[in-house]
Amino acid sequence: MVIPFRAKDVAADKTEFGHPDVALVLAQLSYYYSGLKDEHLFQITGFSGTNDTQLLLPIHICQHDLSELQTTNAIVIHYLLQSENKHYEALLNNADANQILNEIVHYKLTINVILDVGALLSDGTNRDIAMKWLNLSDIDKIDYAVYLESDLIVVCDHEIHTRGTDFKFPTGFIAAVTLSNGLTKDRLVQACMRMRKLGKSHSLVFWSSYEVHQQISTLKDKTTPRISQVDILRWVYENKQRTIWDGLHYWATQSLSYQRRSVAFQHIHWVDNKQEFTDTLMQKLARDSLEAEIIELKQMYGASKMPQLPQAVIERLHALGGTKTRLAHLLNEEQERELEEEEERQLIRPPSFSPCEPVLHPEIEQLCHVNENMMDLTRYPNVFRSLTYAFTGTTFLQDCQVNSWQENVWVSTEFQRVIETKAEPLNPFLCPLRWLIVYRNRHVVFISLCEANWLLARLYSNARRKEVRNSANSTTLRLLLPRTKRIQSIFINTPTLTIPALIASIDDDAPFFQILIEWLVQFFIFNGTLYFETVNEQTAYCQCLALCPRPYTDRENTAFKRSWIAEDGFVSQLEHRHWLNIIGARFQLIENRNKSYASFTTHVESIIFNAQKLLAS
Repeated sequence: MVIPFRAKDVAADKTEFGHPDVALVLAQLSYYYSGLKDEHLFQITGFSGTNDTQLLLPIHICQHDLSELQTTNAIVIHYLLQSENKHYEALLNNADANQILNEIVHYKLTINVILDVGALLSDGTNRDIAMKWLNLSDIDKIDYAVYLESDLIVVCDHEIHTRGTDFKFPTGFIAAVTLSNGLTKDRLVQACMRMRKLGKSHSLVFWSSYEVHQQISTLKDKTTPRISQVDILRWVYENKQRTIWDGLHYWATQSLSYQRRSVAFQHIHWVDNKQEFTDTLMQKLARDSLEAEIIELKQMYGASKMPQLPQAVIERLHALGGTKTRLAHLLNEEQERELEEEEERQLIRPPSFSPCEPVLHPEIEQLCHVNENMMDLTRYPNVFRSLTYAFTGTTFLQDCQVNSWQENVWVSTEFQRVIETKAEPLNPFLCPLRWLIVYRNRHVVFISLCEANWLLARLYSNARRKEVRNSANSTTLRLLLPRTKRIQSIFINTPTLTIPALIASIDDDAPFFQILIEWLVQFFIFNGTLYFETVNEQTAYCQCLALCPRPYTDRENTAFKRSWIAEDGFVSQLEHRHWLNIIGARFQLIENRNKSYASFTTHVESIIFNAQKLLAS
């Protein structure tokens, strides 16, 4: 059986692979004609490349690396991490071959080799890409493409040729490596090592597609401004893990298929010369060995556990499966269908995260001790932090102006702890301002749900024992809701809804402690409030963000003509505006809190996006 190949490990299109029965017949004929020798049996198979897929080998096959080659993987990674390979560029969305080549040609470094391991240059053959490259290049510097008799050459390798080839590139050559979705470490390393002097005199420049750039940015270490080789390797290792997990479906199915055939053949007594291979026996053997072409719903989802599942398969699935409980996969069965040209959407689900274990600090408990001296919250930075600490781990932190928020507003450190993460941004997990403690009518402390649940019972207990009631030094638990509808209460300043309820505050000597409007508008900014109840709230909100939206008064109109007020309503000069300036994050905060893009019809969105006030003075 002869199988034509286009490149190493890449079979030609429409190749008809030999039937297994034909292979058996040819093997028997070979035995009758020449016979099989011992060296033909149990041959050792050599593995080319990395050992990334050794976990997907059949159970009875074990990969044994030579001792002198066991450090190869680490050496290649060391080469990739060297400083000369730090260059990284991101392509525009839907960039074609001409745009990619144009960026490569006009790059600050001279690119001599293109390793298209990401298959981004799919607009033509190698010859077409090489000719386009030559047409864009300087004819005084580049003579030929893929011509190894001169130092003035360029080489273009498509994805299928980025492994198994060996070009002797001159010293000092620089290669452009393309990155596309799903690229694994094995393919990347194989492509990069086409530069045989990598780490000595050859170097790399990485070009990623727009989609890949977004994925790498998500995994990037937020302490560094630019994407480095470490971030790229982190991304390919993530792809490697995902590929191995997806391959476990095929691996487990192949193991079960082998087990099924083994059981079918056990019913045949091969050593018994009197065994009659009747039609019934052979039909039963074929029936037990065949895979079902149609899988019923009951078999897919309603079948019970299989006790005959090989123990080795179970152990490997438990070892590599992690928290996953079942293999829900249809194995991408190959089917022939006539379909019109369509665009296939690939949905990538967000990664799963582990929640943080809640911790109840004793200082939180002391907030309820109304008969003790008042705590100095600044002495407990491990428990009480300023409001902007809630932005830690998000992209809003650099724009939130830490020193411009109210001093007596705090968050507990448990309020910020949501998930266990290493480098992922916490924007989707930014905890909303819901439960707060008004401590001795002087401080506001936002707390987590777990802390609020504990303090709720304690404050109710204090109220029943009548330890404190409507005094000037009372401590209350309150609920704050974002106003997402025009007629909606936010609860925070309602005496009957505090815990404990301050029903008699009107007749008490100590009046009910109202949260100041200057504090409220900052809470509105943080929790994504969309509507105002009064004009005073609207005015305080605009002043807090240094905005002066339309319609203008005569005085404001004069300031606008003097360019003190920008077109979007922002007052840039410090002497003419108030304290906050979170212009870089105000749009994202609104969209983050409301899980959607702005509609421009609410009070807040009209001010921020259209510079227009909807409530008339």
